[in-house]
Amino acid sequence: MKFTPVLWYICDFTIKNVLLQDNIPSQFIKVMKKTILLFSFISSWITLFGQNQICVEAGSGSSGNGSASNPYSSIQVAVNAAANGDIIKVARGTYPGGVTIEQKKVQLLGGFEGNGNFITANPQANVTIINGTNAAPCIYINLDKAISGSLIISGFTIRNGQRGIELASGWSPNLNNITIENNIIENNGTQDLKQHGGGIGLGGHIVTIRNNVFRNNFAGRGGAIGTLDAPNDLLISGNLFENNKCYDDHAGGLSLNGTGTITQNIFDGNIAAVNYNYGWGGAILIFNKGTIYTLSHNVFRNNHAPSRGGAVFVDDEANVRMEHELLYNNTSKESGSAIYLDDLDATTPSYLYMDNCTVAGNTSASGGSALFVEGSIAQLQNCIFWNNGKDFELTSDGQPNAKLTVTYTLSQQGYTGMGNISTDPLFVNASNGDFHLQSTAGHFNAATGQFVNDSRNSPAIDAGNPSSSYANEPAPNGSRVNLGCYGNTAEASKSAGGSGIDDITQISWTAYPNPAKEIVTVDKLPTGADIHIFDLAGNRVYGAKVEHERTTISVANLANGIYIVQVTCGGVFSSKKLFVSK
Repeated sequence: MKFTPVLWYICDFTIKNVLLQDNIPSQFIKVMKKTILLFSFISSWITLFGQNQICVEAGSGSSGNGSASNPYSSIQVAVNAAANGDIIKVARGTYPGGVTIEQKKVQLLGGFEGNGNFITANPQANVTIINGTNAAPCIYINLDKAISGSLIISGFTIRNGQRGIELASGWSPNLNNITIENNIIENNGTQDLKQHGGGIGLGGHIVTIRNNVFRNNFAGRGGAIGTLDAPNDLLISGNLFENNKCYDDHAGGLSLNGTGTITQNIFDGNIAAVNYNYGWGGAILIFNKGTIYTLSHNVFRNNHAPSRGGAVFVDDEANVRMEHELLYNNTSKESGSAIYLDDLDATTPSYLYMDNCTVAGNTSASGGSALFVEGSIAQLQNCIFWNNGKDFELTSDGQPNAKLTVTYTLSQQGYTGMGNISTDPLFVNASNGDFHLQSTAGHFNAATGQFVNDSRNSPAIDAGNPSSSYANEPAPNGSRVNLGCYGNTAEASKSAGGSGIDDITQISWTAYPNPAKEIVTVDKLPTGADIHIFDLAGNRVYGAKVEHERTTISVANLANGIYIVQVTCGGVFSSKKLFVSK
């Protein structure tokens, strides 16, 4: 690399205008000039040859050097050339599987246009495929040494491998800080009953799996994801798990132990035990002593297990908390068409706590229950169980402490407990998957982001535990939480006893651009109004008093997804959807 006259000029200008002002001796200035140039040379050399950014484009030839103008043609060649912390940008096209990442953390990003353009990724427009075989995972990650930084895999269609992605050395604390996001992971796996995880074979610590599509993957257990070693601090968020299956007798979709959070996912059409006429856990199995998971704001629908646990199976002393969960149209042959909670043995129960969940329209071929508790301990409050045939069943299995406690819950079966009721919850349109509650003051319409008035009021509105929080419900909220999965969220139906009026006709305002990337402008606001933004979990992520007709709000720190913008003025409320896409 050569120094240009411009670089020399900048160096000379800096010295003359900064150092000379302090009367520093000229000999020292000469030394400083040489030192600055030396460090500039070293910095430029590192930038040129250290390869902070490496580009890959299929069919670019074997003479590439990884630059945008002369990219590598192979992902593996780029990975081999990368140093820890480098960014590998891959252009659209199809690449062979069997990519191995060992003892380094890189960002492996797909979805770039190529042809010299590696600035912005768009995986939808620039489909980037890693196509594997049944001989090896499409991507194999091995980190058993202490490596700084984070490893990211994003923007690919990962298909046809023995696994989609395998995180090896899960026993090692060094397999950590890994994010797998914005991928389509499909058609991976084998029928080997011993294999856990067709889409992802999972281990590690502080692993995030978000905003992916897992479909048509298969394995012995955990067609989509199966743990190889117990992960800690696992986050599974915003994914679609669709039509995955297992060939062994457990876990069609996910098979998990360890600790973590599973939130805002959709589980649809996953099947357990396709080789057998018995099996458990159509969508997810959570198992083992010391395993602790929180499930929140997920949707489980159309999943199946031949025996029990059409959607969810909690087993072997695991501890699970379910909040704001929606489970419908799941099936099994025996009791537990939606959820099966099983003990390890007569002295070691599993544990389940459910709060603000809706369990509806699940079917057991034998006429059994939606929730089946065997030798374990379950506690429910603020839930709705409806149209399941039978809702609850408890058997001790020799466990003297086995217990099912149900309070402040609406069920068709009816169950003894404080605050329980048994009457039609008046869902908006259960046959089409809309389990919001009818309200003359307004129910939330997910398609429009507005509240729509009904002619009837659900008895599940304001029927929850008086001590439960209702802070996330839109006003008027009756100062009491609603039952069901939308209770204490921004989508809770409004209380008829308040001053609810038709928001659409009372407040007219606009928000643009929508989708938003960095900022959103809210226009035509009434003076004195309040504006709030909520995520779909009901958490407020922004709030302010309106001082002008138009306000600009930064969304740069918000994750991609759907949010609810709510404007309030004089007891009148209006809400609209906001899409954040970066």
